Amino acid sequence: MLRRLLILLLLAAAPSLVRAEEAPAAGKFFPAKGALNLDLNYPGAGLRWFPASGRALELIGQKQDEIFTGSLRYYYYPEKLAGRAIAPYLAAEGDYLDFKGKYSKGSGWGGGLFAGAEYRLGPKFSVQADLGALYVSVTDKDTSLLEDGLEFLMTFGVNFYFSTGKL
Repeated sequence: MLRRLLILLLLAAAPSLVRAEEAPAAGKFFPAKGALNLDLNYPGAGLRWFPASGRALELIGQKQDEIFTGSLRYYYYPEKLAGRAIAPYLAAEGDYLDFKGKYSKGSGWGGGLFAGAEYRLGPKFSVQADLGALYVSVTDKDTSLLEDGLEFLMTFGVNFYFSTGKL
């Protein structure tokens, strides 16, 4: 039921595609400072920026049926765990939820922790998967009925790398 959607603005203005930089000494796949990527997942997308090597912020959005979720996620990629084609990560996420059903409508929030890995398929392309627990709380606007609980999620995505900074 929980889905995320990012409203992507002016991606055409983003600079040309570049690869996630490999760590020079070890030849590891390790996303570098300044990297920017577009993450496509069902049923939404995310825009991820690396303000420092191995650390990223992502705006995510998803919409399915009449449920919209906007999220902010922080990623940490431990360099010691990175391999030639794989980069494991930990992530923390905060969500805003909005829903409209046949008999109810309302909004809420969520927060959770995730662990996953990104697998490089090429210099500008990777896939990722993660698993996590997300606490969700939603309230119906008309009745003030509150529903909350822990949800377990598995996410799959495809990443296309861009850049706005020096790699």
